[in-house]
Amino acid sequence: MKLLFLGDSLVEFHNWQTCFPAHTVINAGMAGETVAGLLANLPRLLRRCPDPERVLIMIGTNNLLMEDFAFLPDYEKILAVLVSLLPPERITITGLPPLRVAHLAPSTVPRVNQGLLQLSLQKKTAFLDLFATFNTEAQSVAACFTDDGVHLSDLGYTIWSACLARSL
Repeated sequence: MKLLFLGDSLVEFHNWQTCFPAHTVINAGMAGETVAGLLANLPRLLRRCPDPERVLIMIGTNNLLMEDFAFLPDYEKILAVLVSLLPPERITITGLPPLRVAHLAPSTVPRVNQGLLQLSLQKKTAFLDLFATFNTEAQSVAACFTDDGVHLSDLGYTIWSACLARSL
């Protein structure tokens, strides 16, 4: 199966091919990417990986870090493009993990994830609740992150990869 990963540094900084050796993995994650940036880059990324069998999206972290909380309309446009090309069940939205950043209110990520879940339901895509997964599968959520509270540790990637594998 050809898997296309779209997103920011949380996607880019992991070797997904080692997690899914039976599949062809195209990692189109870009450090610093925002939802608007992904929307603008989407045509080029889809040319790089024509006819993916699954598209896995994790984007929005940089928006939150820059205190841009109004990115769901652009996220919806990304989904509209993808759904016009693929059956929606071949698209997986990954909710944001429980970021450990002091300037974000504790309710911020759950609120954003609720919006992402609603988009997923509207577009009939799969939704992977990484926030809940980290909170239930890790003995310590902090252990899922590097010291910056944003980027994932090996444990964080292990949990995320296992969750993705169950959804494939």
